[in-house]
Amino acid sequence: MQHLADYINPYIGSISHMLASCKPEVMLPYGMARSTPVMTDCGDYYCNDRVQGYPLGKANVMPGRDGAFDNSLDHSREDFRCYYLRAELEEMDIVAESTVTRHVYLHRFTGANELRLRFPNGEAEEREGCIAVRIRREHPKFEVYEYILVALDCPLKVLRREGEEWVLRVPETVVVRGAVSYISFEKAAESLRKETDGKDFGRIAGEAREIWDRQLSKAAVTGNTEERKAVYYTALFRAFMRMTDYTEYGQYFSGYDGQVHEGIFYTGDGLWDTFRCMHPLQLLIDGERHRDILASYNLMYRQSGLMPSFPSFEGDRPVMIGFHAASLFADALAKGVEADYETAYEGIRKNAMEESMFPWCCNRPLEAPDICYQQNGYFPALAKGEEETCKNADSWERRQAIAVTLEHAYDDWCAGQLAKALGKEEDAALFEKRGQNYRNLYNPAIGWMAPKDIRGEWVEDFNPKFAGGMGGRAYTAENNTWTYTWSVFHDPEGLAELMGGREAASERLDQVFREGFTWPESKYVYLGQFPDSTGLMGQFAMGNEPSFHIPYLYDYFGTPWKAQKKLRDLMDIWFTNSPTGICGDEDGGAMSSWLVFSALGFYPVCPGKAEYAIGTPLFDRAEIQVGGGKTFTVVSEGAGDGLRYIQSAKLNGVPLERPFLTHEQIVSGGELVLEMGRKPKK
Repeated sequence: MQHLADYINPYIGSISHMLASCKPEVMLPYGMARSTPVMTDCGDYYCNDRVQGYPLGKANVMPGRDGAFDNSLDHSREDFRCYYLRAELEEMDIVAESTVTRHVYLHRFTGANELRLRFPNGEAEEREGCIAVRIRREHPKFEVYEYILVALDCPLKVLRREGEEWVLRVPETVVVRGAVSYISFEKAAESLRKETDGKDFGRIAGEAREIWDRQLSKAAVTGNTEERKAVYYTALFRAFMRMTDYTEYGQYFSGYDGQVHEGIFYTGDGLWDTFRCMHPLQLLIDGERHRDILASYNLMYRQSGLMPSFPSFEGDRPVMIGFHAASLFADALAKGVEADYETAYEGIRKNAMEESMFPWCCNRPLEAPDICYQQNGYFPALAKGEEETCKNADSWERRQAIAVTLEHAYDDWCAGQLAKALGKEEDAALFEKRGQNYRNLYNPAIGWMAPKDIRGEWVEDFNPKFAGGMGGRAYTAENNTWTYTWSVFHDPEGLAELMGGREAASERLDQVFREGFTWPESKYVYLGQFPDSTGLMGQFAMGNEPSFHIPYLYDYFGTPWKAQKKLRDLMDIWFTNSPTGICGDEDGGAMSSWLVFSALGFYPVCPGKAEYAIGTPLFDRAEIQVGGGKTFTVVSEGAGDGLRYIQSAKLNGVPLERPFLTHEQIVSGGELVLEMGRKPKK
């Protein structure tokens, strides 16, 4: 029997193209316990071979012999799965194995006679045959501790205690279990008992594999090669990493008010990355969990007074731009998900009306550029030669004025959808008007979005490819305006109108994929200025989130065969079964979610609309469990062999006239049959 979990290759993306790489992890879906060997050197995991320890939450344990613990490994002799890790530590011929439950780390070591337990910023004591470790977590407002209960399957024998390190004597083979709680040692003991009592290491690893098999079967595929299945299922695995479920058997600790509460709680998210397709994917195939995530956003708002944009365990983080909780809830509303929208809207409205829009800041009062957006419909850039005087401006992140305007216009449109559904007609009219603010920065003279200063004048000498300094941050976020001009998720038809119609917009999009560089504006100069814009195809940057929806805009411009052409190229070129197999920052499942949707053959261009644009499937067949015992099947014979162009489409036997699916059509179950061919059908 082929287990779907065994297709997963956690090494994919463990060497980065430019910035951060992926860590291979042993974990459960949304799990609190996430196990990756602690490496001595930082940087790309696959490039490191010196092991410092194996995690027990913020503590770690390292096997050794006779007081020696320095060791290394050969990645070619690791067996790294999403549910199990086996590695050979070379210097002492020690075998290290790892698996997890929801709250417990388990490691089995063979060939050692000592263990080194480290607990930085912590303290430890013996307690009922276990080691109770308490580690202080950094938190800006509260005293927060991680409680770790470490149990061995042998009598506890401590050889020495030195500050934040203990050394233990152990037999030839030993299993270490480390249960983690943010509430108490008693809660850690409850997890240890409920999740591991009466089970050996092998059984727990087998149960973890079964959990992943069930999770991955929610979007199972057939056809194409084993290599492509490895890429696909690894992406699906990573799409279930965020958010983290911090619930501990009916209770949770919240870093938003420093209290222990009853209930269910998820946090740890980067909405600038994940609103685009990760949350829509989870909504579609993991709906019950998604409702808990929506409820958790409302809990974070109630407990802190701020609807978070980049929530972490410690609270909201001032990262990136936009207030994309508006997108999260507008999408759920459009797709019929039950949620407390009144509370959500209260927090979203507060963000939109009372919180500064400056990049990389949160919970700051309005300044003149914010008021300019509210009164004049755009976030102003600095004029040429003008110095920054606003307190909310970050000296590195700068104003990002075009990106801020476009992303907030979309968020405002989302807020308007919520207001309308809640009967708040005045607010709905306000936000829907603000949703058109993108029009204020389209400069017909150059055919791209462009910055205006606070007086309403176009900024002089603006270059859509290279303006804005490092990352384009004076005007954009990590990408140039050739990319950001298309960030009008909610109104591509209106954007096309500005460009002179659908045909002109389609031709403009063609040039995005073709446009290169002429000296002195070379590619290496571009990548030096825009290091996040990896995975380049012309000016299109597959390796960064603002590009995700762009190929699908061809559907809106009346040329869907062009989307099919580009999407298959992007999937084949930039997503491979290798350590370099992700072309940009994974960002906790965001990029992998793009691949999952694209491989299935459709994509949510505008979260907040119950609609998906059809692309081109990667497999001959996909079966998607959509809840309520229903399955939506995509049949596309020949796609696995490389056929990319759709000749005809039938939904439940009825011809599909437009290259779009509604959410209702998918969640009602049924079958989409796509006839595939070598040449486009225009």
